[in-house]
Amino acid sequence: MPPKRYPRLRHRDFRGGLVTSDAVVMCFYMQHPNERIAPAVIRTMELFRERIRPYQLAWYSGDGQAESLDDSAWEAIRKETLHPGPDMAAFVQLWEDPGRFAGFHVDYRGLDVVPLPWPDRKDDVSVLYLRLPTEYLEEQGPERVRTLALDLAVELPFNSGYVDFVLCADTGEFHEAIELIRPRYPGVHLASNEAELRMNTWVEGVHWMNFLGQPVLGKLGGVAGLREHLSLPGISLQEMSGDRVLITLGEQPETGDVEAGQTLSLHRALARLLEPHLHHRTRRLGPMRPEDMLRWERRFLD
Repeated sequence: MPPKRYPRLRHRDFRGGLVTSDAVVMCFYMQHPNERIAPAVIRTMELFRERIRPYQLAWYSGDGQAESLDDSAWEAIRKETLHPGPDMAAFVQLWEDPGRFAGFHVDYRGLDVVPLPWPDRKDDVSVLYLRLPTEYLEEQGPERVRTLALDLAVELPFNSGYVDFVLCADTGEFHEAIELIRPRYPGVHLASNEAELRMNTWVEGVHWMNFLGQPVLGKLGGVAGLREHLSLPGISLQEMSGDRVLITLGEQPETGDVEAGQTLSLHRALARLLEPHLHHRTRRLGPMRPEDMLRWERRFLD
């Protein structure tokens, strides 16, 4: 099968700066405090850095600005993540190039206490967000991306997670971004350009690769329940240790190109099963109206 080419979905602001771009995102949500998961997260980030070679994460977020990431800087980041201090959250940002909007990027937010005591943050979780440029998917192929994601997921005590071809956007640009993919590309996920914390144990959406853990997997009847409801050709279920599972829809991410006649029947089948557990954004995203956001979130259901 020849390498699949993906659409280049780009939008620039009035100054000419790139503010939305296609990419591939791997994201894992964990309802655990940093102190419990930090060693696993560190191993995952180290594995990611190793496996994307010859590309490299060459920069990190220092004191309010990007600084060069060398071995000594990584060791300092590692120690600070493992032991951030009492009542301190962990925060790590790494880039291939901080000036490249949709290049390689890692964003980890590790909470100090879960659940948090403040009502407005009761849904916050620890999140590991990893982004790869679209070109990497096209060069390496979907099987290599799938293998990388699965190897990373093995290390993490996730409640849920996903891998997908996405349109990354700054929060204030979501309205413009969604117009790039609606109505032609309903399979393209609309993602923030950083980790989304307010996930609780909901499932973020329906994707090419869908990682499910507890409690949602149990509510669906475990792997046996999934097999009963997801018997369509093209849907694969892979059991993982720790009562977790990977649901993969097809051999590669699909954009759902309406003009090419793609119907995304696998996405719709999974959406119907997951509907009671899907996350809905409650915060306004720039000028986007809540009803527009809800309509987009329900595109596989309505």
